[in-house]
Amino acid sequence: MKLSSKTRYGLRACHLLASSYPKNLSATSIEETLNVSAKYVEQIMRSLSSAGLVKATRGASGGYFLAKDPSLITVGDIVRALETIELVECLSKDATCKCCPSSKVWKKLYDGINEVLDGMTLKEMTEGKV
Repeated sequence: MKLSSKTRYGLRACHLLASSYPKNLSATSIEETLNVSAKYVEQIMRSLSSAGLVKATRGASGGYFLAKDPSLITVGDIVRALETIELVECLSKDATCKCCPSSKVWKKLYDGINEVLDGMTLKEMTEGKV
């Protein structure tokens, strides 16, 4: 499994926002720190906003900020907002097949990945506990 650059940059952006919480960060500041385009930051933030993780304010002092305390946002929340974690087709939400002898292996791996991702919060990341 390989995560997309959108997910990697999204997690880094959320880490930046957690580090400045509850203050906001300008889009320009995020772009410069991550060294990515304004369009890419906007695309990432739109996905995070749709998931209820990030909010934006307009105006001269506008920017992005976390929608809730960093201790309430897990790495899993961020990854799932930006990525579909699908190891094998039979584990997708629409799949009904559980007849393959290896399906239990993939399910256990999938559950393990989500357990690890959900076991880490943004607050822990900013405190260096992850």
